[in-house]
Amino acid sequence: MKHREKKEFSGKDLDFAIGEAEEYFGVPREQLAYRVIKEKTSFFGKERKIFILAWIRDDNEEEELKEFLEYLVEKLSLTGKFRVVPGKGDLLIVDYQGDDFYVFTENYGELLNDLQYLLNRLFPFIGKRIVTDSHGFRREREAYLRRLARKVAERVRQTGEEELLFPMEPNERRIVHMVVNSMEGVASKSEGNGYIKRIKIMKLSDG
Repeated sequence: MKHREKKEFSGKDLDFAIGEAEEYFGVPREQLAYRVIKEKTSFFGKERKIFILAWIRDDNEEEELKEFLEYLVEKLSLTGKFRVVPGKGDLLIVDYQGDDFYVFTENYGELLNDLQYLLNRLFPFIGKRIVTDSHGFRREREAYLRRLARKVAERVRQTGEEELLFPMEPNERRIVHMVVNSMEGVASKSEGNGYIKRIKIMKLSDG
């Protein structure tokens, strides 16, 4: 019975592979859950193939996430608990509430960012982008990043000297890029490989 079946699909990219799963199961992708199994790239990187395991979604997907979070609380001997709440658009917010929240927010939210990366890797089949938060850390962090981006971009615009910011996760980089791109005479670009990268802010030539 296809509602209980999990099947492997492949394609030149993720969208194509999910399309193959849609056709097989006869349902739109919103009703599918999937997990990326592996990716292959041919010599010289000219051809790429992605493999996924897909199945029809049921009501237990978020329950698996909640069970995993309860497991983390126990293993890390935390005093609080995680809440899983819908965010705007395709976001799913995992919010930790507890007196020991500083475990996640210290070092500029390093552990919070690590947890966010881990959850998105472990639970892609939920179909939403997971964002981790604790005691309003993301809101305060966003305000700080906006102030920093404006300050550094203005300094670069006046001195003409490039500046490289500290390493950031993707959502933080998005905030900085948006601020810099809204200002005249300056530009920004991400540098580095992997999940964590640094942003370079540069002055644009007058010509």
